[in-house]
Amino acid sequence: MRVERFRGSMLGLAVGDALGSPVKGLKDGHVRQLYGEVKDYVDPSIAWKKKPHRWMRPGLYGDGAQLSLALADSLLKCRGFDAGHLVRMLKALAGADTGRKLGAIRGAGPNFRKVMFALMEGETPEKAAAPSAGVGAASRAAPAGLFHFDDEEARIRAAVGQGAITHLDPRALVMAAAVAHAAARSVTGEWDGQRPRAMMEDLIEASQKAEKLVRLEYYHLIPVSLTDRIGMTKDALSMFPRLLDLPDKSMVFRQIVAESNRQFPEHKITEPGQGFVMAAGLSCLFVALTAADFEDGLKKTIGLGKATDSMAAIVGAILGARLGEEEIPSRWKKGLINGEQAALRGEALFHRGGDGLPLQDLVKMEAKLTRDEEILRAEFVRKMEEKGLAGTAAKKPSSKKKAPEPVAFDVDAVMAAPSAKPRRDKSRKPKREKAPWKR
Repeated sequence: MRVERFRGSMLGLAVGDALGSPVKGLKDGHVRQLYGEVKDYVDPSIAWKKKPHRWMRPGLYGDGAQLSLALADSLLKCRGFDAGHLVRMLKALAGADTGRKLGAIRGAGPNFRKVMFALMEGETPEKAAAPSAGVGAASRAAPAGLFHFDDEEARIRAAVGQGAITHLDPRALVMAAAVAHAAARSVTGEWDGQRPRAMMEDLIEASQKAEKLVRLEYYHLIPVSLTDRIGMTKDALSMFPRLLDLPDKSMVFRQIVAESNRQFPEHKITEPGQGFVMAAGLSCLFVALTAADFEDGLKKTIGLGKATDSMAAIVGAILGARLGEEEIPSRWKKGLINGEQAALRGEALFHRGGDGLPLQDLVKMEAKLTRDEEILRAEFVRKMEEKGLAGTAAKKPSSKKKAPEPVAFDVDAVMAAPSAKPRRDKSRKPKREKAPWKR
């Protein structure tokens, strides 16, 4: 077991988040249309010219990596998982003075924002957590696997416990435990030399143990309407070995989409990268266990589109743990903002303590990064406004409309008037290339 793997896991998590954040929300075809294959930190202005408020600093990770760093610091401070301490850390990040509603936290989704606002208003975590089946809980679970690499029960408890702060859907909680398990097995080298099938079978067994923990200790917190979802994550992961036998690998993600729609999603699943944990979670775990190398895994993941930040964070954490810091492309390490602090968290998790390491205070560090990004975003918005491209960022008018005044109807004037809106020439619109799994 080497410290380079622990550093690689936390660094890979941050790299993945930073690579995926600028294109999150875009479909796979849209990503390729704008950027081709994402090989580096892309220019967000290409995608968000008309929505400058969504611009983000290239090379800077978002909330998934931030919350992973917070979990790492909490595990180190408390010598294990302490839900109360982690909640206080998250509230400190959300309360930082940055001029943003959620303080230092960058790019958080609607579920996390809703939960954090409730916590900030004094609600207890048990009542603030939402019945969400999003992939967010899994995207920040890797530090639980690194700290508890040698204790499976503690690892599952930490992964499920941190997830339950924001997600109360058992599918999200068990997927978080699966990610932590994959990180632990990778960082210790227990999966070295093993074929994907063996790793998958090990992961399925671990998910079954997580399902049991959720049933025994979290059943009373889970909404009644979701209790029958316990067991679904393990069942879905059980399809992995069969996917390896498919003659055409492009069929893998078709099967994941089909399985996701059998798992009672809130909305129909059409993309393997959608934020539903049974789509995005299954997709990125399959990539993490089958990728040829770190770069291959990250490019494949981001190429799926949609929840690119969360998925790439998961894949980056697992592949970074399996392959080590040295296998992360140097251009990605060089372009990552604050990468050394992420890697130092991994080193501290290896030693189970940060004594002697130049770790910066998390809240102060993230608040400064967020303030700096806000300055750059404001400048970008100003430039877009000067070019007349920022109109869609303005506040939308109220949907309540006044009744129109009656007007005289002149048939001759209407017949003589030209068409108000010419038909768009669709032949000039660039076509989006379909992903292989869609063809």
